[in-house]
Amino acid sequence: MKKRFVFAVVAAALLFGAAFQASAEIRLDFDIPVIIAAGVNISDLTGSTSYSADLSGLHIPLPYVELAYQFGAAEAAFRGGIGIRTYTLLVEFAGWPMGYVEFQLGGLILRGELGGLAFFLAGVYNDLQFNLTTFIPDVQVSYAFAPWFRAGVGALAVAPLGNTKNFGWLFYVNARFALTFK
Repeated sequence: MKKRFVFAVVAAALLFGAAFQASAEIRLDFDIPVIIAAGVNISDLTGSTSYSADLSGLHIPLPYVELAYQFGAAEAAFRGGIGIRTYTLLVEFAGWPMGYVEFQLGGLILRGELGGLAFFLAGVYNDLQFNLTTFIPDVQVSYAFAPWFRAGVGALAVAPLGNTKNFGWLFYVNARFALTFK
């Protein structure tokens, strides 16, 4: 009886793994968001001094690259993935791990992303920091003009858990090129 149970568990795990691999893809996204409005609020450790800034006058592009392992086919209505998001700053890259889910209804795509916990710099200066209390949520609504190109709007925040006195946010319009590889 015990051998049959072990065999059934191993067989189920192998079938699940095979199905999981069959629907997984590598996804490479090039995104070019342009800031519409942005702000930051920073205070000292005691909270007695606070600084706020409205950065909405900075209408600059912030290009980034995302490399992810996507679960669910590119044509599926619901898909998600885990990977790394990296911003390009001329000779330096700054990034963090992230996970995302997307829901597609016709050409409309709703995307939610959560990143953070670890941050890295690569290039002229290299560093890796673990910060288990800082999350970076990002939500987007876009329209897919082609399977590989979409444009839309989104909002991103830097949200340290338990610290409501230090945070940043921005609203943006973006163009995203999404490439998938089997």
